Amino acid sequence: MIATIYRRFIPQLLHIIILPISFFVFMLIYTPSGIMEFLGHEWFGVHLTIMSSIILLSVCVSRILYYFIPMRLNYTLYVFWCFGEIIFSSFFVALYLWLVLDKPMPYFDMLTTSFKYLFLTLTISYAILTLSIRVYDYHNRISENMDTAVRRMRFYDNQHNLKLVLFPTAILYIQAEENYVNINYIENDRVKEFVLRSSMKALDEICQDHGLVRCHRSFYINPARIKVLRKDKDGIMYAELDADDVRTIPVSKTYYRILSDVL
Repeated sequence: MIATIYRRFIPQLLHIIILPISFFVFMLIYTPSGIMEFLGHEWFGVHLTIMSSIILLSVCVSRILYYFIPMRLNYTLYVFWCFGEIIFSSFFVALYLWLVLDKPMPYFDMLTTSFKYLFLTLTISYAILTLSIRVYDYHNRISENMDTAVRRMRFYDNQHNLKLVLFPTAILYIQAEENYVNINYIENDRVKEFVLRSSMKALDEICQDHGLVRCHRSFYINPARIKVLRKDKDGIMYAELDADDVRTIPVSKTYYRILSDVL
């Protein structure tokens, strides 16, 4: 889930903008004990502005790397990523202060001090951002699922004749077979199959618009109907559905990540 959320541009942009601003505002308003004397009263605002700019650039580099480098993070690993982001910013903030401030202080002592202030001021901002984005995404997904559930899927054949109308929640899976597709669905608690003269490519848009996910070159599957994903002794992945007397659906390595992200 979190891997999908943070692949989006807006969550990354929010972190890049809000983290340095929150640091600047917190330090300016609350001035934690000793920070004013440490930076100096006369140049306090200047140092604070430059430190905030360093945080902005550091977070920007980190978020760009996360955005473009393929990674799968759960919430535990994401916490470590944020912690590493604070350490990364602290290195450059400490370097700036060590070079500019006229203090007989070893660099690593300056790093410890910088990390302390950054950790204390940014942790709350990280927590608020993460919770806010998670709540927004949760409500957005519920809204999308509700909209999708009430809209019917209309299946047309190669001649553009309407052949079948179903609620997305009724569909189990769709299988391509030569010049036809087999649409397997539930009706009156019974599994039924409808053979439609069409191609899988022609159904790509309607399937994606209604929440079905491609799990194999020849299969679209309804993720809401998946009971379990399992791997057999040969290492082949299958999806078991929540309906009786329904075949297991193969899941190829190409589409496994996409499917697992929506479960």
